[in-house]
Amino acid sequence: MSASATRPGRRLLGALVGVLAVVTGACSIGVDDGPRDIDRADIVVTVPPGANSGAAATGSGRIYLLGPESQTGGPRLVDVARDVADDPTAVLTALFAGPNSREFADQLRTALPTELSLGSARLRSGGILQVDVSPLLQELASEDLIGAVAQIVYTASTVTGVRSVQIDRKSTRLNSSH
Repeated sequence: MSASATRPGRRLLGALVGVLAVVTGACSIGVDDGPRDIDRADIVVTVPPGANSGAAATGSGRIYLLGPESQTGGPRLVDVARDVADDPTAVLTALFAGPNSREFADQLRTALPTELSLGSARLRSGGILQVDVSPLLQELASEDLIGAVAQIVYTASTVTGVRSVQIDRKSTRLNSSH
């Protein structure tokens, strides 16, 4: 298993479960005091060994795209290379650009709509990465919202020093620790 595939690890999956609990708890995203558990069976997000099969790009930076459906029926996260600095804004900008033509041909995709924009990505004390995105994130259907949040959290976690991710959409905040 590659180092980038194990870096987010199980702690990040647990954090993603908490974020998804906040996100899927209602039709709209509301402010919560903290993450809540949801039934693990409702989440199909896996990072398979050697998951960089679509790595047409080169570089030491990594982003996470969605691959073909896993054996359990949902999309899987696939890490691919990007030639970007180890910087939150650079890495997330690469993610928001989506798959390149080779990755698209390899059936990799993104749950992030092309209209979704990255406002900012600021690394705060304690390793908290504050990611501001456009309000469109709130409008995504449940499965796309899960995929989009997973892509943002996993990709952001590849940046040195990031210990948790806070996604802001105007006054709404989602928290994820890993």
